[in-house]
Amino acid sequence: MQDTTKVFQSRWGYHPCDHGLFLKLKYLRKCYWQTIYDFHRWHRWWRKEEQNRVGAAPKYCPVFVENKTWYKEVLRHGQPAVKLYPRTVVDNGVLELYETARRPQPDPIAPYDDQLRRRIESMYESVKAHIEK
Repeated sequence: MQDTTKVFQSRWGYHPCDHGLFLKLKYLRKCYWQTIYDFHRWHRWWRKEEQNRVGAAPKYCPVFVENKTWYKEVLRHGQPAVKLYPRTVVDNGVLELYETARRPQPDPIAPYDDQLRRRIESMYESVKAHIEK
């Protein structure tokens, strides 16, 4: 069990996690944005009629996609509208965690607790397993 009272300091200030965990968050952030790209490729393929689909369905990382309807707000011709997707892309808090870890603070801040660290590690392992398939 790790000591959560440890302070992580760099040359520029204090951070809520060590550099190793930050690199994992950075990797998760990269994979999240790649998932958005891949999800929209899949959605374009899914919208086509079966006889017009070429090849197998494009793959996306399931860690960042939930199987529920997504009502995405968009602008069409300057007017607010809603686009309907059959699944929802979620960041699972990765973007906020990454930004918090990336920006140094002038004063010591509370480090991420063990539960959050385990959640990040688990997500990282799941994404790595999907990418290596």
